[in-house]
Amino acid sequence: MKKSISIKARVTIWYTVSMIIITSLVVIFLVSFSQQISKNQLQQKLIDVVTDTIQEVEFHNGEINNDIDFYNNGVSLFIYDINGYLIAPRVNQGIQVDSLLEDQTVKVVDSIGERWLVYDIFGEKDNTNYWIRGIVSMSGTRQTLSDMAIIALCILPIFVIITAIGGFYITKRAFIPIKNIAETADTINSGNDLSSRIKIKNANANDELSHLVNTMNDMLSRLQSSFETEKQFTSDVSHELRTPIAVIISQCEYILSGKANKYEEKQAFETVLKNSKRMSDIISQLLMFVRAENGKFKPNMENINVSMLCEMLVMDFENVCQQNDIKIESNIKPDIYTICDEVLIARLITNIITNAIKYNKPFGSINVELYENDGYVVLNVKDTGIGISEENINNIWKRFYRVDTSRSGESTGLGLSMVKWIVDIHNGDISVKSVVNIGSEFIVKIPLKNK
Repeated sequence: MKKSISIKARVTIWYTVSMIIITSLVVIFLVSFSQQISKNQLQQKLIDVVTDTIQEVEFHNGEINNDIDFYNNGVSLFIYDINGYLIAPRVNQGIQVDSLLEDQTVKVVDSIGERWLVYDIFGEKDNTNYWIRGIVSMSGTRQTLSDMAIIALCILPIFVIITAIGGFYITKRAFIPIKNIAETADTINSGNDLSSRIKIKNANANDELSHLVNTMNDMLSRLQSSFETEKQFTSDVSHELRTPIAVIISQCEYILSGKANKYEEKQAFETVLKNSKRMSDIISQLLMFVRAENGKFKPNMENINVSMLCEMLVMDFENVCQQNDIKIESNIKPDIYTICDEVLIARLITNIITNAIKYNKPFGSINVELYENDGYVVLNVKDTGIGISEENINNIWKRFYRVDTSRSGESTGLGLSMVKWIVDIHNGDISVKSVVNIGSEFIVKIPLKNK
């Protein structure tokens, strides 16, 4: 099986080849451009020398009667008669090329193994017609450009090598986070350890890969938290259901054994019914949580008289409080309306008051207030119960968490977690003030929205 080339190698090869092509094109362009400029400059020099020379030519009886520099600024000059015969210089100071005389035309002529620029001008002076030709060698320019090309070809491999090494180094460093991602994924996959995190040298870097690594680490943290929560949740559910099931089984076995009298059978049936209701309550609340987390729960939002609802619930709890030697008082502002789910708000109030009863002291008290404040409906429930320590306040919203584990048989441990969920659904806020052995105060704020 053919081994595939790594991404680092492919990026480096692509980068290097691209630089070779681009650099070669730039060198070719520069050489061509320099060649054209040099040719134009040489051509202009040739034209200027020939043009200046024609102004200096003078004839007397058909003979040139003044001195002319026939080799001027690298340009060789020749004067011909009308028939093309050489008049001057008498001593050849330059190299003549075999080319037709053409007025004011610059030509490129190859002669004697070299390339020449040739420029002719037809002149007339003192009743004498003549030609002036200037020629200049292009070998110097060509040699310079050739030297430039050779230097460029020598430098190009060095430049390419430096570019390839630099590109590979940069690419290798850039792909380190990708390597770390793969290693972390392998670690998690092989050991199911979600505590592993992707290593990154500079967590505050602004490049894309660093941002990806930080995002994936955050995602792993959330997954770990979610996994541990679900794991704990499963364990708690198993524990909560196992207890009532064990009680029901033991009571049923005792009844079926025939050893129980009528009174004991009645007590056993009451115990079975109590634990069955507890299981039903746990399952009902869990199903509501699952529906909410799956996005299938939609609250029935209506314009509700929260004052009337709260008064009715407080009245329902009066007998329960009396049986537990607890005094309940209320201060409810009448006719407070807001858009909410009546069933959920009723559950919220019920759970908070139930919690206040279960964790209260004998001959304690509960005070329920409902009022409006700064655009919110505020529910304030105070009790004189056992209180909550400061380190446990943030834990009371967790499912199955209980401040007093000795009272685990009296509740499902889902009441306050459901209260927090209902508050969140209504975009509200809940806070707790508590002092151990003094009491607790739950403050719920629901946005005041009227139709």
